[in-house]
Amino acid sequence: MLFMTGGSLIILAGGVLALVHAGNPDLSYLPLVTSLTGALITIGGGALALHSKRTMANLTKAAEDNEKKIDIDHKLEIATTFIDRVADSKQRDDLNSAAAMKALSMDAAPEMMVNRLLPEQPKEIEPGGSTN
Repeated sequence: MLFMTGGSLIILAGGVLALVHAGNPDLSYLPLVTSLTGALITIGGGALALHSKRTMANLTKAAEDNEKKIDIDHKLEIATTFIDRVADSKQRDDLNSAAAMKALSMDAAPEMMVNRLLPEQPKEIEPGGSTN
């Protein structure tokens, strides 16, 4: 913003110089040089502003991604806390394995997970949510 403001002020100064020295043929290049310099500085300021906007967008996306990762880590921590309360060591190991698979995005169908983790259940859960 400072570059664009400075460039605009230089362009304005070039316009003032053009009005002041309108009748003097010896200084006809001065307003032109001043205006071109101001335009270049303004364009540079615009490029910096665009770069800043892109950087802020990237930072926002990275912050959102980090927030999602923190949420996933928190959910995994809660799950492992509950798993640690299970008395049966085999079932605890199975649940820890299932939690590790979920953390590694190696998801299985919910019906398969229930049938594998809770095999002693007399009724298995069938696809579609009905029980027999």
